[in-house]
Amino acid sequence: MPVLLRSILCLFSMLALQLAAASVCASAQARSTPPSEIAREQSPAVVVIEPVDESGRALAQGSGFIATPSGAVITNLHVVRGAARVRVKLPGGDVYQTSDLVDFDADKDIAILKIKGFRLPTVRLGDSDRAEVGEPVVVISSPEGLINSLTTGVISGVRRLETHRVFQITAPISQGSSGGAVFDSAGAVIGITTYILRSGQNINFALPINYARGMIADEPKMTLASLPQPAPVAAAAVNSDEDEIAGEVDTAARRKLGRVPHEPMFTRPDEALGFFYRMVGGVGLLRLHDVLDLTRTAALVKSGETSETERFTIEYLSFFTGVGFNFRKQDKLLESVEMLVNWSVSDLERNLGPKYKRKTIDGRTVLEYKRSEEGRLIQAFQDENKNIRIVRFLRAK
Repeated sequence: MPVLLRSILCLFSMLALQLAAASVCASAQARSTPPSEIAREQSPAVVVIEPVDESGRALAQGSGFIATPSGAVITNLHVVRGAARVRVKLPGGDVYQTSDLVDFDADKDIAILKIKGFRLPTVRLGDSDRAEVGEPVVVISSPEGLINSLTTGVISGVRRLETHRVFQITAPISQGSSGGAVFDSAGAVIGITTYILRSGQNINFALPINYARGMIADEPKMTLASLPQPAPVAAAAVNSDEDEIAGEVDTAARRKLGRVPHEPMFTRPDEALGFFYRMVGGVGLLRLHDVLDLTRTAALVKSGETSETERFTIEYLSFFTGVGFNFRKQDKLLESVEMLVNWSVSDLERNLGPKYKRKTIDGRTVLEYKRSEEGRLIQAFQDENKNIRIVRFLRAK
């Protein structure tokens, strides 16, 4: 082959490689859309969901987004359950009222509403199976009724619950964000904002959109009135009603979860809290064999002892770090229960209030709350970074 021809072919090969590289770079840039552009293009389809009672009084407020031009709206089931009907408010000012449902999934907390629309703005649905940890996300929702607020963050983890997966995200969400849209960097919806972990710092969760895609349609199949009512587990966790909590503990004990340290004994925060406050109620009453029986599906391990006490822990208890138990050696009676956390002082004050005394116990800084109505003290132990790592409940002397 003549030298000139070989040179020309070599030159064309180099140009082809450069064009291919440029094409790849252009394609990568095309896949990444600035948050401002995602907001401009997609936010017209992100709506406010306002459940109301029979008299039209607003019961709460959440978010949602339109999936079809004829009015299929995706949101969380907990946003609409218990309502007589809902008002769906579009950013442009239009308001639709409906009680129609296309479908729902109670385990995954999904509801597909149907409003009577035509050529409505819609979001672009993505493929949540392709989402990866570390990937940037944009959330558009209406926290506290602030329509179409935008936050950014990353997918910080993918967590497996009993029946499905959830994305853990760092994009901040608040009350009213439930049902909002989580967009990937290309501007496609990959998740539904679902709940936050109040005891942590910016720990938020979203449901992968692929769980909802097979439910989307334009023909309603039922109404809000036909939805089953939720079990009162949240009330049990908050109010510590003895019978309801005992039921939750029994349900949890039958589950085959938590038998090794990296598996959770509970898959929901309210169940974990219900169990914790049941243990708090047992201070001075339960003995070691009682606690061992109640925690028989968990990795309860002995983690220390003194001349007077023995300590046991469950290192991983669902959405907070763990729980600790301290027993008197002489009679194996439960002396105190500890919530193992990673809180700031502001987290502590938000959960337990700002009125406490600062003390030093065994060389550690302790924020101590006064005796509760049940006759117990609450002590929060700080580490060297002034973060709260242990919240101890014990009987006041």
